[in-house]
Amino acid sequence: MLSIKSINKFYGKTQVLNNIEFEVEKGSIFAILGHNGAGKSTLINCIMNLTNYDGEIAYSFDKSQLYKKVGLQMQSSSFEGGAKVKDLCLLYKRILKTNVNIDELLNEFELLDFKNNYITKLSGGERQKLSILLTLIGDPEMIIFDEITTGLDVVARRKIWNIIKKINKDRGITVVLTSHFLEEIEFLADNVFIIEKGTKKIKGTVKEIINNTFGQKKLVSFILDKGNAKELSKQFDLNTDEEGRYSIEFAPSNEGHVLNVLSKLGAQDILMKNYTFEDAFLKNLGYVINQKGETQYV
Repeated sequence: MLSIKSINKFYGKTQVLNNIEFEVEKGSIFAILGHNGAGKSTLINCIMNLTNYDGEIAYSFDKSQLYKKVGLQMQSSSFEGGAKVKDLCLLYKRILKTNVNIDELLNEFELLDFKNNYITKLSGGERQKLSILLTLIGDPEMIIFDEITTGLDVVARRKIWNIIKKINKDRGITVVLTSHFLEEIEFLADNVFIIEKGTKKIKGTVKEIINNTFGQKKLVSFILDKGNAKELSKQFDLNTDEEGRYSIEFAPSNEGHVLNVLSKLGAQDILMKNYTFEDAFLKNLGYVINQKGETQYV
């Protein structure tokens, strides 16, 4: 669907993209991840031919059809204050010259009851659903979502995730998205491209990135008194966090032995987990998660 080769971008003497290369398969969900200022939005602008760049971007369609074949939605959309939902949808339909049934789309997005409402009266989640709906009126082959769930609460965010999954699965539309939310990437993305300071850092599937970072290891964390922790450290490499919890990495085949030893030593509040994409991302790039659940570079 999309092929990016040797993309470089300068603003004056400052290089913001450095030899970026990747391919997006048709029908996939491809995530571009990185901190603020990493170059994500600049890369999106290059893909949409909204800025000059050095390198090559090839599409599965003629480039002259770019704005017909690709829909773009940003994290915030500006709508005419006095516009109603149905009026905006009909405007898009006329401009894009399509035969789409607006009521069917509104019903699919659970917005049919709001069609006569002013857009300013919609909640944040409803406005984002409308934004996604508008990208479908032109019957695109690919949609780009640039941090579309930023600012939404947890419930609204997950509803948007399900909509994106449904669009991808039912309509076969290729999705490219950027996000600060690692859980969002893990839930949605087939492939991930992590960019750091304008340069490729990591590329692969979520599972590949986790496995390349941790192998098949699991993690157990627990509370233990210092005396028994000292005894345990004779058998395992112990880590401790700011809250005083201890943790051990282990191979799945060793799980029974680890739990048996912890039980004998009186460990409490034992939590067993598989490593997540968030764990791999933080270990590789040195990020932290802020109170909003967004990634921040440190």
